[in-house]
Amino acid sequence: MGLSIDYFNSIINVTSPETDIDGQTLSDFIEDQMATPVGLLYDDVQLPEGKIEDPSNPGVYSQIIIILNSPWQVQFYGGSGYTRIYGAKLVGGLADEPMKATGTAGDITVLESPVDGVTVATGSGLDQEEHDKLLAIPLLGQQIATIKGL
Repeated sequence: MGLSIDYFNSIINVTSPETDIDGQTLSDFIEDQMATPVGLLYDDVQLPEGKIEDPSNPGVYSQIIIILNSPWQVQFYGGSGYTRIYGAKLVGGLADEPMKATGTAGDITVLESPVDGVTVATGSGLDQEEHDKLLAIPLLGQQIATIKGL
């Protein structure tokens, strides 16, 4: 894994040859580094937000949210070209800028911040009894049967 922490400059380095980093991997790495003897000497790098449960839909969680404390930033190596962080929402950092430019011309970093979670709905939402009652209505039942090809 091409990650390191520069405590002196408050930079989370994504090192060569990495050009893509998963948000969960990044968050786990930061947490692991904060728990090391060296990491314990410094203030927290990120807030322990993690994944948030949807209060209106228990059991459904958002994707990982990484909230960097100021002055921390994530930086890819110079000459990395097209790079990306995906699968997470990355916020905070120095002046609310979680990414630091590489300083090399032509490098582009894309931060893919997804919409929290995915909802998949299937079926009509009716239980079997409601379904049977609906089909028992003469005109409506006939229309539904025609649509279904019955």
